[in-house]
Amino acid sequence: MTSLIFDERGFGPAGHRIPWTELRALGIRTTASGPWVEDVFWMFLSRTGLTEIPGQAMTGAELEALQAHLPGIDNGKIVRAMGCAEERMFRIWHPDAERAGWDDSRGRTRFGALVERLGGDPKAAGDTFQTLATAWGEPTRRYHDHQHLAECLHQLDLTDTGGASRDVVELALWFHDAIYVPGARGNEESSAKLLLEECSRLRLDRRTAHAGAALVRATAHEASAGEPGPEEALMLDIDLSILGADPLRFMEYEYAIEEEFEKIPRLSFRIGRGEFLASLLARPTIFRTESFRARYEAAARAQLSALLDSIRYRAFRLTRWLRRARGPASPPAT
Repeated sequence: MTSLIFDERGFGPAGHRIPWTELRALGIRTTASGPWVEDVFWMFLSRTGLTEIPGQAMTGAELEALQAHLPGIDNGKIVRAMGCAEERMFRIWHPDAERAGWDDSRGRTRFGALVERLGGDPKAAGDTFQTLATAWGEPTRRYHDHQHLAECLHQLDLTDTGGASRDVVELALWFHDAIYVPGARGNEESSAKLLLEECSRLRLDRRTAHAGAALVRATAHEASAGEPGPEEALMLDIDLSILGADPLRFMEYEYAIEEEFEKIPRLSFRIGRGEFLASLLARPTIFRTESFRARYEAAARAQLSALLDSIRYRAFRLTRWLRRARGPASPPAT
């Protein structure tokens, strides 16, 4: 095995050191191949490409170097990855990890400030925040969790809203997956009802509450008759921004969604999910706002196309080909 170096200058083989400042993301890929062969691989995504290091090469000294040079590294995910015996991806660090990650205290303060800006009762904000934090923290969640909420809020912070009501969008983001049962068709409606109930307790005006509830319902991502307004366009783009994330986070998302749907037969899940992902690719543009198209459209299209062409979606491609080969169904006899 090639000797690896982890020091102040960077990491990697002596002749091909990658500076820490070039690192875009760090992840752990696990497989179902163990225990007799290597089944854990550390993924270093830099500006020049992807470097994969076998788990056995990552000793205590290397881990200490990672902790020292990568603030915000997710130790909880490292533990989960080490105990995983299936094909999974865990992104454990990225440059915005500290700012974009979930922090209970920071979230509580942020939500209270939002309620106050919207003219509500700041004294009631603590109870509503706790309701939301508990809902998003349900142990069965793998993607629709605290991390997803924190990433959505971070995307809002990064975005010039361009005429959208920023605070109403933020209110909707806090609630948009608060009620989440994998595969249920009423998640968005249930989350919207929770928003309306909590807005009443927070003494927010009806117009704000109903505007927020409408944005939550829009995250069902169903085709609408007309063009969305600026708030809805921003809301939907933030919700789909994961599609243009770095490849490690994108694949972590892909595996996490499948994990949430573990009660559905895998073949049925992948065929149904393939239909959804293909429908996104079939749109003229995935994203509705200029800023998100500029930032994520190309990456999202490339990653979705590669994923649908991969072995994971072979059954989906076959069923789609069979439908096309059969042609349109015959009209019923009259």
